[in-house]
Amino acid sequence: MPPVFQKILVGYDGSKGGKAALERAATVAKGYHAQITALWVRQPLPRHADLPGESEGEAEAANEYFSERRKEVSEFAKQQGIEIVCESRAGHAAKTIVNFADEGKFDLIVVGHSDHSALWGRLLGDTADRIADHAHCSVLIVKH
Repeated sequence: MPPVFQKILVGYDGSKGGKAALERAATVAKGYHAQITALWVRQPLPRHADLPGESEGEAEAANEYFSERRKEVSEFAKQQGIEIVCESRAGHAAKTIVNFADEGKFDLIVVGHSDHSALWGRLLGDTADRIADHAHCSVLIVKH
């Protein structure tokens, strides 16, 4: 019997891979009548900035960037006739997505595959690979 997905988490950053993951997650969510949450993970801001006000400027830029991603997801959801919750967290992308999925008891994580070269991916691994290695639920890696 195939798995039933009730809660789907999609890693979304506005990239081609992120958009492909969002589209696939929406398709799966419609098929299972599942809840879908889009998560954007930003790198943590430095603790000590070189210039006064630098951290505040970076935080403002990050908030503006997330606001734009939220608008994209909202417009996409409206086109698809579904609801998508948007969340943002700071941290290492793979670890944050896996922890968020565990805490929220998600059944499926959907992420896009990066465009890194094969050598780069073999040397460092990519976010999708790390998520697949450490997640406690099913993971769908979408290639665009």
